[in-house]
Amino acid sequence: MSIYQKLLIIFFIGLMNTPLVYANDNKKLESLRRSIVEQEKRLAQQTKKRTQLINDLKDQETEIANLLTSIEKKGLTLKKLAKEIASLIKQIDDLTIKQQQQQDELSRQLESAFKLGKNTNFKLIFASEQSERNERLITYFRYINEARQQKINQLHETQLQLNEKKDALQKKQTTQKNLHNKQKQEQIALEQNHQKRQKTINSLESSMEKNQQKLAQLKENEAKLQAKIIEAERESRRIAEEEARQARNIQEKQKNKNYTLNADERALMARISGIGKPEHQYRWPINGTIAHQFGEPLQGELRWKGLVINAKDGTQVKAITDGRVILASWLQGYGFVVALEHGKGDMSLYGYNQRVLVEVGDSVTTDQPIAIVGSSGGQNTSGLYFEIRRDGKALDPSGWLK
Repeated sequence: MSIYQKLLIIFFIGLMNTPLVYANDNKKLESLRRSIVEQEKRLAQQTKKRTQLINDLKDQETEIANLLTSIEKKGLTLKKLAKEIASLIKQIDDLTIKQQQQQDELSRQLESAFKLGKNTNFKLIFASEQSERNERLITYFRYINEARQQKINQLHETQLQLNEKKDALQKKQTTQKNLHNKQKQEQIALEQNHQKRQKTINSLESSMEKNQQKLAQLKENEAKLQAKIIEAERESRRIAEEEARQARNIQEKQKNKNYTLNADERALMARISGIGKPEHQYRWPINGTIAHQFGEPLQGELRWKGLVINAKDGTQVKAITDGRVILASWLQGYGFVVALEHGKGDMSLYGYNQRVLVEVGDSVTTDQPIAIVGSSGGQNTSGLYFEIRRDGKALDPSGWLK
């Protein structure tokens, strides 16, 4: 029943119990109807505005994630370029020294040849004497000329190498400069997106000032998460069934005591064997302080269905055990979420991430980085939202963590 219908019923009950009907009752009724219509319009506008703000937040946090990924990649490229430039500079220095040495050797050789030639060589060549000594001297000068030509060739080759290295250095330095400029532009865009995001968060918070509105939003967030998980499980069912079939075949092979599992088979069995009983057997996905415990009051009758772990922005989030990625996307209220399926109805979920490092369908191993800690989903502080679910029901994760 709408607000309009409820208020009309109350109004007519009042009329029935009033002995005198005043002439302006119709005006009051019309005024009430207008107020109700206006209120419903305002509520519709608020809902539309909140939906738009949530979409804006998703776009801004996605852009932030993309910019951070791009900046990180450019940073790695710049480090590699810096090493290559340093190597080229050293090679150029070595070649310059080598070139100078070759020039000095060639200069000394030419000077010696000139002195010998001036005093002896030409006289011997053009003289009529054909003694054995003259033959040896002519042969000697031929060797000198060949050695000198070799030195000239070596010097030429060194010069070519030097020019080549200088060209390569110039190109890499130009690339480095361009990358630095692009990275600087991305840093500016990143800061602008952070500012836009904060404005969006402030607008969202002011649109939900009343506790009842916050409660309704949290319930909506939880319902959307549940629906997304169900959808993700449905889409991954074919892969899960195929892996289960493979596991049964492996188990049949294991009946032969001499059979040894290969690496792929071991990985498959680990990935679908579930997380077992809660015996504090797994490492924490991140190191940090617990901000909210499982079961702690959240809003109204709602309680936390996982842990919120405060951690430094940019920290790597690691898979607690082997599994397969069934969800890696942005969700309202949870930001960038990664959900891992571990078999036997077990799942671990990691939210509030700055960005994700895996894709749906990826197989992951214990301690593999799967995301980067952030504050997405409109959080004000960086941290990780961590859940464990069994057959769709959220359980206290602390029982499985060391």
